[in-house]
Amino acid sequence: MSPTASPPFLENGELIVDEVSGKILSVLKSDKKNRPVSKNAADFRTIIIPGFINSHTHTDLTIKPKVSGEAQYSNKTPGVFSKWVLSLIEKRKSFDFDKKKGLRIKAFREFVKSGTTLIGDIIEIDSFYNVNDLLLKSKLIPKVKGFIELRGLDPARAPEVLREFKAFYAKYDDIFKKNENYFSLGISPHSVYSVSGELFKGIIKENSKMRLKIAIHASEHLAETQFISGMGGDIAINLLSAFNLSKFSKPLKTFSTPISYLNYLKILNKNTSIIHANEINDEDIEIIRKSGANIIHCPRSNTFFNSKKLPLKKILEKGIMVSLGTDSLYSNKTLSILDELKYAKKIHSAVSSKDLFAMATVNGAKALSFPNVTGTLEPNSYGDFIVFKMGKNIKINEDNIYDNILSFKKSGIIKVVINGNVVYNKLN
Repeated sequence: MSPTASPPFLENGELIVDEVSGKILSVLKSDKKNRPVSKNAADFRTIIIPGFINSHTHTDLTIKPKVSGEAQYSNKTPGVFSKWVLSLIEKRKSFDFDKKKGLRIKAFREFVKSGTTLIGDIIEIDSFYNVNDLLLKSKLIPKVKGFIELRGLDPARAPEVLREFKAFYAKYDDIFKKNENYFSLGISPHSVYSVSGELFKGIIKENSKMRLKIAIHASEHLAETQFISGMGGDIAINLLSAFNLSKFSKPLKTFSTPISYLNYLKILNKNTSIIHANEINDEDIEIIRKSGANIIHCPRSNTFFNSKKLPLKKILEKGIMVSLGTDSLYSNKTLSILDELKYAKKIHSAVSSKDLFAMATVNGAKALSFPNVTGTLEPNSYGDFIVFKMGKNIKINEDNIYDNILSFKKSGIIKVVINGNVVYNKLN
């Protein structure tokens, strides 16, 4: 089944994928009986759905958090935002290239086993993974939209950061073009408290030629609003002082919210994703709507930071596209989008299961600029899908299909396919 197909649910269907191109050739109603997927599978039926899409994650942070001076906490809300950020930065300092590669492989395995076929990964230039190496092993990993994270609050550093990124882009551009159905490049100016206005403007100028997707962490925590409005707060007092950046703790020009600042910079448009957007108000929502930008919602990470609950129903009613992300294990329990869906349904009970499912599939494909490639089960889309097992007595139809999917468990995944290649097979 597919949220954009007509009809969205096809009973006793047959999906045919071209083994060479990896594309779906046809989705038809079969005149054959639902054949068992293995000799031991006669006691259950199967359902095929599009692969899940995790629009925001950090694979090099596939670790649990520990704040200096505190016992390790597993998904416990951090008392002070700056302490959490500083602990993350300190952790990263101890990671060499091989360590980060190991963490990514660990994340990739978890993604595949939980049915994720495409991720939006935040990556630092100096720890960028070997694309050629990953592509050789592409049958074992999800597709990747790699957002290169750029930071620099000191305006004087902007030219250096931009030169480094342009050199990186020139080095890898041909490789990206050759492998665009497995890996695609994007830019992530980190946040309003870590990127100067000069760097933001430089990124906008360079990207007018590169035309890459942009993703920005914004309104993740109340501390960002305090910083950009000139009120000081945790980021200004604790975080910036730790990096000898206190002279930039009060912006030259203040704004009521991070979203209003990004709007002033003219960086919000249809190719921009706002990651988190937890602490937004009605004015922010209207800015986002008019700009055409989309939101990547990470509900469990939202709760981890004890931020406001995203007004999801209101946002969707405004026509703003929303997709789902897990963030990293540094602020979440698991990397499973299925778990994220279940939690989203719990806290956004007024939002339909169908809309939530679209956020985890086709909306994610659009947010990561992989439309018409993945996220649906339609001819010419790539064969990226999950096979779930169902008991014989479960009755599924067009009215209850999405509610049923949200009740599925990871243990029910028996096969995951990416580009027509089986990357996970529980029955083997």
